[in-house]
Amino acid sequence: MRLWLRGLVYQARRSSWGVFRIHTQPPPPPIPEVVATWEAISLGKRPVPEYFNFAHDVLDVWSQLEKTGHRPPNPAFWWVNGSGTEVKWTFEELGKQSRKAANILEGACGLKPGDRLMLVLPRLPEWWLTIVACMRTGVVMIPGISQLTQKDLKYRLQAARVKSIITSDALAPHVDAISADCPSLQSRLLVSDTSRPGWINFRELLRVASPEHNCLRTRSGDSMAIYFTSGTTGTPKMVEHSQCSYGLGFVASGRRLMALTESDIFWNTTDTGWVKAAWTLFSAWANGACVFVHELPQVDAQTILNTLCRFPITTICCVPTLFRLLVQEDLTRYKFQCLRHCLAGGEALNSDVRDKWKNQTGLEIHEGYGQSETVLICGNFRGSTIKSGSMGKASPPYDVQIVDEEGNVLPPGKEGNIAIRIKPTRPFCLFNCYLLPDWACGSRECTG
Repeated sequence: MRLWLRGLVYQARRSSWGVFRIHTQPPPPPIPEVVATWEAISLGKRPVPEYFNFAHDVLDVWSQLEKTGHRPPNPAFWWVNGSGTEVKWTFEELGKQSRKAANILEGACGLKPGDRLMLVLPRLPEWWLTIVACMRTGVVMIPGISQLTQKDLKYRLQAARVKSIITSDALAPHVDAISADCPSLQSRLLVSDTSRPGWINFRELLRVASPEHNCLRTRSGDSMAIYFTSGTTGTPKMVEHSQCSYGLGFVASGRRLMALTESDIFWNTTDTGWVKAAWTLFSAWANGACVFVHELPQVDAQTILNTLCRFPITTICCVPTLFRLLVQEDLTRYKFQCLRHCLAGGEALNSDVRDKWKNQTGLEIHEGYGQSETVLICGNFRGSTIKSGSMGKASPPYDVQIVDEEGNVLPPGKEGNIAIRIKPTRPFCLFNCYLLPDWACGSRECTG
């Protein structure tokens, strides 16, 4: 067995401050008792439990702590738009609304554990509700970006044998046009203030749905999410993640890279269809922090900067392309009263952009790197020295090395591939497998 996972590679130059094993990392912030158990699992100090469900074992626990006054009175979820509308949920309200959404999935949609729901919504509160509702019911979520074409939708619905889809007015006509070619599709949910023939209106049902629901007891290895990710050849591949790979895999990185606590308000500007949106959800809520969302129909620098001034956002994550837009503005005109930590990922961050941002705001940009098949692999953790060209430190429980094409570990200063050790113990926070559509399997068994 080779040391490195083929496909999980990234060209990088390793230096004496490059990617190392997890024991070289700086200490994380103090851990509240509710997080300590999950962090111990993330660090590999305790075994993964046989049963785990993020909604029940994490979100509902924070809800109980709120009721007893053991969590700061911050919202768990805070959504705004450009018209001044705001939605705020505590963990208790998030639990109530997500249980109502779970009843819609099981009732009106007739979904059962293991059924697949495609989730294609812009930055609307219903996206986060549906994610949690899927966890509560054991329904497998398949997020997609709002820019999917009719052809993209058809391929995904057919390949994943999707039973239901939830989307907005913008994409509903595309779904209608291809639904006859998608025999597995049994129900369609519409997030809208108007009705559409053949669709179930999610908002109407949510208003009258029961808030009582018993969360499914899921095994840690049960399927929780599928992402379509571009391969080196051919059509996008399906990557399956488990209840624990995402549900537990971001606890440690949420403390170390994102430095999140119960008092933080975390804004990730990414589209809901990308994995980073889910990364934010699990990282923030695992650590009791607030997820902040701006609808952002159009992403522009002034909206981002004004939002950072207006709201008490403590942590922001953007793709480097967006930071490049931000530093073109006169940042000295903006006063970020609460911002203390900045993150970037998804592409390489230019050192010139990093320097301009720091010179004008006084804040470093901390990079993180991961892939659809993983959680955070490595990053420049808060409290560590950031050096240009470095990918930072390995994120637990990964043992990360730089290897050549034959899997041999390279010395410092040599360029190679980022590799994750999977023997003798496979990290729990890796994806379950690649899934193949029925037509690609033929008579063979699909093992990923």
